[in-house]
Parts: sequence; structure tokens; C-alpha cells
Amino acid sequence: MMAVGDDRIRKYFLFRAVTSFALWLPFWTIWANNHLNSLFLLTVVDAAFWTTMIVLQVPTGLLGDKYGRKPVLFIGEVMVAVGVLTFGLSTEFWQFLGANILWASGICFVVSGDTPFLYDTLLELGRAKEFIGVQARAWAVSAIVNALACIVGGIMVQWIIPDRLDLTLIISALVALIGSFTILLLREPQVSRTKFGSFRIQLKDGWNEVRNSRAILTIIAFQIVVEIGLYVMAVFRSVYMNTDLDLSYFYVGMFIGAFTIAGGLVATQAGKIEGHLGEKKSLWFLLLALIGSFAVVFIIKSAEAIMVQFMIYGVSYLVGPITNGYINKRVDSQHRSTVVSIATFLFTAVLAPVEMAFGFLATEWGTRESLLVLALCIAPIGFFLLNVWGREIDSEKAQVKEIRTLKQF
Repeated sequence: MMAVGDDRIRKYFLFRAVTSFALWLPFWTIWANNHLNSLFLLTVVDAAFWTTMIVLQVPTGLLGDKYGRKPVLFIGEVMVAVGVLTFGLSTEFWQFLGANILWASGICFVVSGDTPFLYDTLLELGRAKEFIGVQARAWAVSAIVNALACIVGGIMVQWIIPDRLDLTLIISALVALIGSFTILLLREPQVSRTKFGSFRIQLKDGWNEVRNSRAILTIIAFQIVVEIGLYVMAVFRSVYMNTDLDLSYFYVGMFIGAFTIAGGLVATQAGKIEGHLGEKKSLWFLLLALIGSFAVVFIIKSAEAIMVQFMIYGVSYLVGPITNGYINKRVDSQHRSTVVSIATFLFTAVLAPVEMAFGFLATEWGTRESLLVLALCIAPIGFFLLNVWGREIDSEKAQVKEIRTLKQF
């Protein structure tokens, strides 16, 4: 039997699929590193991406809450496509820098519209409790398309048009540009949102909602810690596979495609995994799996170490649906895009300097050694945050129990 709103959710899945055909995914860092010849310069170029996110993420979130989810999604996907195209045409440091700034500007709009759009749609349909599962399935759809693109890209640059890594970016950009028009098929969710008189008041109100909730602050901080580890690994991954492990472009594409499929399959079970483990154990599982994976990369000095990437991809496809679900559960609709943008702003503000620091370490010491240092930095911070999170969950449960007791009288 068809559930209420299934047609709208399928259209959202279609949009996610056609904008996820990323032939460039295994090769963008290799393409840039081949021209820059330095992991440190690569991270500087990438830091320009995240610095742009710092500047624009909150303003785009304000626009999303004020003018709706569809407009910012469409603007964002078009800008992303143009940014990817420009990156594929770049050959010099400043060109890569400019391309990443444009690419990041589009991502800011996408982030501000995507999760709030889905959550508000489910809220309108009376299915908000399904958010983790539905977002996880959307991520799985993207993962399958991405995986196919990675495999096709690997075959393409290995044999069909050898060494033309730039074409993986150019072709993907054109597909994404066409795919962005599927956003027009989506229906803007009709949920009640307070209309603020000014962006300043809207931002202040959203920030107060974050600041006054220790639970929201804690989950955002935890999300930052885990996603920094995942992202630094993602930046180093293809270069590590191609240079340290001496894998050909074909195997780089095949492995990353396989990792992505595995991550997508895990993502389909995000709702069940979270439901089984609960709000405390779910986050402990994510943190320990990440730290353990980094340790394996350092300990095992042969190509077999690449297999641990299956676990890392699993974590990367679980952390978004689970942590976003916990945040959205505690934020009302009128602040949803703003709070998501504040969370992304905080993440990017921390990531930019951290990524450059570990890019420098990777250039000086090697990728494996730098990842071990990153894991040693993440562990104590993550343990502290999860202890705070556990106390917050206990406090929330106690408050609910007290309210229920009072209602009985």
C-alpha cells in the first residue's frame, strides 16, 4: 500500500540521483595534485572552498528559511555544476582556487535547502519520524549512482581516453547542469514558518536556539569532529591509493565505486541501526569505527589496508542521517535552514585550518602518519562530547518522564 506522499519522496530521490553522477569523485584530487605537485597546496585550494562556506553558509541558510527550499536548491545545483566545470578546465593554482570558490558557493545553497526540504516535506506529510530512514535511502540512491560513475570514470581514463582526468569533471558538470532542472518537479513544503522582519533578527533567533540547547551544541560539535576525520581522509584517499599503493586509475575508480556502493547499502539501514542502538550507542559506534579505521591504515603497510575504507564509507553514510535527524528533532521549522547553516559554518571554520595543517604534515611525513595523528587528536575530544551527550539524553528522558507524571494528576 502506498504511503501518503510517496510520489513526492520518489521525485526527491530522482533529483538526488540525477545530480549525483560524479565521474570526478575518484580523480579530482589527483587532477589537482598532478598540477600543483603538493598535498599542502591541494589543501590550500580546498581551504578556499571551506573559507567560502564560512562566509556564505549562514546567509544562504537565512535565504532558505525566508524564501523557501526549492529556489536555493536550484540556484545551488546550477552553481555547483559551473564550479565543477571550471575546476575541470583549471591547470594553475589560482584557477583551481577560483573554481573551488564558485563550487563552494553552490554547495552553500544546496546544504541550506536539501535537508530542510526533506524534513519539512515529511513534516507536512505527518512522517517526520521517518526522516533518518528516508534521508538514508536518498543517500543510498546517490551512492549507487556515484558508484556507477566512479567505475565508468575509471574505465574511461584508463582505456577509452587515457589520462584525461579533466573530462571526468567536465562531463559530470554537464550532466549535473541538466539534472538540476528536476528540482522543478519538486513541491515546496507547506509548513508554518515565522516570517522575520529582518535577516539579523532571524539569525539572532536561530543562534539563540542553538546556544540555549546543550544537546544541539553537543551533537553539532560531535558532527564536526567526525566529519573532519572523514573529510581529511577523503581528500587524501585517491592520492594515497594512486601514489602510496601504486593503484592504476581503473582500480582507483573500481575501489571507490565499491566503497560507495557499500556505504549506500549501509545507509539504507541507518534507521534500523539507529533504532537498535539508540541515541547514545549510535554515536559511540560511529566514533569508534572511525578511530579504529585510521589505526588500521597506519598499522597495515600494504595494499590490504585499503579494505578498511569500506568501514570508513559506512561511517560517512551513517553520520549525516543520524546526526541530522537528532538536530532536526530538536529544532522547529522556522529555524531549520538557519540552524543547519550555523552547524555547517562551525564545521567549515574548524575544517579549513585543520585540513591545511594535516596537508602540511602529509607533505612532510606522509599520509599514513598524518592520519594517525588526526585519529589521536579526534579520540579524546570525541570521548568528552559523547559523555556530555549521554548526560543530555538522560536529562531529556527525565524531563519527559516528569511531564508524563504531572499529566497523570
